[in-house]
Amino acid sequence: MKKLILTILLTGFPFFIFAQEENGILSGSFTLYDSQDYQPVYINSDGGWIDIGQVYSEEIKNLMTVSTGSLRKWRIKTTYIDESSQGQSTLQVKLHQNSSDSPIFTLPWTERGSRWQQNNSNWYIPFSSDGSLINKNATLSVRLIAPPRSSTPAKVYKIELEAWDFMDESLQKDKAEIRMAFSSPRALMSPDPARTARSNRNTANNKEDAKNFSLKFVEYNLEGNLPGFYKSLDDQIKILSTGLSESKYRVAPPAADLSSYTMTNYKNNYRYHLYSYNEYIELFPTWADTKRNWIPDQNCYLFLGTELKQGKLDFMKDQNLVFMVKQLEGEWKIIGIPE
Repeated sequence: MKKLILTILLTGFPFFIFAQEENGILSGSFTLYDSQDYQPVYINSDGGWIDIGQVYSEEIKNLMTVSTGSLRKWRIKTTYIDESSQGQSTLQVKLHQNSSDSPIFTLPWTERGSRWQQNNSNWYIPFSSDGSLINKNATLSVRLIAPPRSSTPAKVYKIELEAWDFMDESLQKDKAEIRMAFSSPRALMSPDPARTARSNRNTANNKEDAKNFSLKFVEYNLEGNLPGFYKSLDDQIKILSTGLSESKYRVAPPAADLSSYTMTNYKNNYRYHLYSYNEYIELFPTWADTKRNWIPDQNCYLFLGTELKQGKLDFMKDQNLVFMVKQLEGEWKIIGIPE
């Protein structure tokens, strides 16, 4: 059997990884909003994005210089009050530049309501080699996200932007790596031909449905459709590398505004693959280990949508393009993510 080794490195996020600062150096910070100068911003999860100020590129130029041999990462530090009794919400901060490269920062989901939240966002790694975050003036916008049918109020008191430099040897700690390799062929029993034909037809139909659902989820990411995004997720999401579970509300939306792109753009720039059980168990034989907390079954499909076509634009780099899907009670759901 021809050996295939495919390594997928997801830095910072398609599904966000909140990195450690141990090996990083804080190169500088800048206050984007402070209630000492203005009144606290009142927001509600029903209200969508709210513009609260301007960010001038000249004001953060002193944060642009990256240390030699380092990788620049940006994050947001916020102080706000979640006034909900529901106990779950998250805050997003966007630097909107009227373009597709507007960075979005997402805070961790809260566990309990009615308390101060002083949290760091996910890391944002710019595409530019110089590590610059914005190349022109931007609008500072915030929004609160809460579970569907939950109207959640909050007050935002302070938003700070931090620039960190990480040396090369520390970067591996911020990567979720999936190494895929064919294992040795498995012995198979000779199946009944009629049953095999029926099974193949059912499998083909299920696989087509799984593919259509997966592409719809990619479209939700492009559109910034949060109701569709979270409705697509199962309540408990499995971590594919460990088999452990976490709440779907710990899965963050995309870290960039992708609304200027369409599914046609995605299909023109990327190749996607949908693997059935037998295919991905060959690629990931450890996933069938009975000692794991959870193992996928024959009804699960693995979507890999990260393969960039030659010479094309990688505009969805580090976004939500790797996940496992399954039909649950008549509805397709995303049940697993890499990390």
